[in-house]
Amino acid sequence: LQGVGLLFSGDPQAATLLHYFVLLPGIVLHELSHFLAAQLVGVKTKGISLYPQAKRAGSMRFGTVIVRQSDPFRESWIGLAPLLTGSAAILLLARWRFGIGALPTLRPDTLLQSFLSLLKAPDAWLWLYLIFAVSNAMLPSESDRRPWWPVLLFLALAAGLFCVSGLAPHIPATLKQWVLAAVTYLAFAFGLAISVDVPFVLLIFALEKLGEALLHRRVEY
Repeated sequence: LQGVGLLFSGDPQAATLLHYFVLLPGIVLHELSHFLAAQLVGVKTKGISLYPQAKRAGSMRFGTVIVRQSDPFRESWIGLAPLLTGSAAILLLARWRFGIGALPTLRPDTLLQSFLSLLKAPDAWLWLYLIFAVSNAMLPSESDRRPWWPVLLFLALAAGLFCVSGLAPHIPATLKQWVLAAVTYLAFAFGLAISVDVPFVLLIFALEKLGEALLHRRVEY
């Protein structure tokens, strides 16, 4: 997306701003998720930024929330928050605007039917764009993922001890159903996001090839 902006404008700053403004709804949701997650677990924040800033090695940061240092569990929760809220936003849009309700299955035909129902909805282009913007801004950044490894190691050890102790068969059936439903909804949100991304990827690719043909130049990544 940023390459298309650079191809047509020839200006790196304009290309960055194009990338930023296209994903702006997702960027706002991403940073607000960090902020609210920190407030929820009692971690103080120093400020929130919603403007693109250059980083080292030529990369860009589209937004940031400065969070005070805390323990790995709370930091992991804060880092994971955008992925959870982004997935929830996609599912809410699917239910509210596109009538996708009940617990979905993960078969390819189900995802295809859901995507076709998106295309038939009123103002479909607007809601498809919102899903595109949210899904491409909800993934945790490198700094978001930094505190995950100690937590993942702890959870893996705890799960291993739990299985070795023989307590696994005694997990309540209600809890198993709740976890299965949560994982299914999360996977469905990812599948729906990918289904929506595909036509946008094709459109961006077509624009890039059109720009190359008209302007006789190309972007090297």
